[in-house]
This record gives sequence, structure tokens and C-alpha cells, in this order.
Amino acid sequence: MREPNRSDYAHITPIKVKWGEMDSLGHVNNTVFFRYSEDGRIDYIHRVTEGDDTQTSAGPILADLQCSFRHQLRFPADIEIGTRVSRLGRSSLDLEQALFWAESDEAIAVYKNVIVWFDFGAQTSMRIPEPVREQIRRLEYIAPQE
Repeated sequence: MREPNRSDYAHITPIKVKWGEMDSLGHVNNTVFFRYSEDGRIDYIHRVTEGDDTQTSAGPILADLQCSFRHQLRFPADIEIGTRVSRLGRSSLDLEQALFWAESDEAIAVYKNVIVWFDFGAQTSMRIPEPVREQIRRLEYIAPQE
């Protein structure tokens, strides 16, 4: 499997490592890596849902999240998480993410996410709204499927 490169990602979110995120061994606790994924995921979703008025009755939920740790991370550090859609389905999408040191292509961690669009009233998955799909296509340069 090819190592991720910063240029692979359509969306980059900057993050500052905080002192309190370290554990007793002096490196960032592994649970905090999942918060970094959330920061990037929420930032990406916010970008592609701007103007989508269905967000109060329906929206994205996290169905699966996997993280592969590549390097230890310590305070102080400026990091960035890259996020991209690797698969756009009917009611779900796969996000890939990589955590990088700022201004570096070396990945600290890589992530795989599955996001499901969910109707909160009916408590069931639903088709990803067309305005959201169009924003993802624009951001990711994905051609519409017939």
C-alpha cells in the first residue's frame, strides 16, 4: 500500500497539539488521535453541507472508524489532517484521512471512515442529498455517475 501524500487530500484542517493531550509517557495519547480525525471529518462535512437545509432532520453519522498509527506525536507540534472521499455511494461515503506534521508529507496516522446519511425522524439511512453530492464532486473532482 502506497504511503499517503498531502497532495492526495482535497481538504486540509490545521490542528495544534495541546499540552493536556499527552499521557504519562510524554506522547499524545492514542485516544486523542480519534479527536483529530473528528476535527477533520467535521470540518470536511461542514464544507460540503453549506446551504443544505436538511441538516436538522437528516445528516451524517459515523458508522465505522479505523486508525493506523505510524509515529509517536509529542507536544508542541503543529499538525494537519487531510480528508478526502474515496467512495461516494447512495447513502454512504468512505472518507480517508491522514495526519501529517505541518509542512510535511510524512504521515503520523492514517484513517478510514464510513459515513452514513441518516434520517433522524425515520431512524433509517437515506440518499445523500444532491446538493451535498454536488459539493463533494466539486471538491474532489469526481465526475457524476449516470
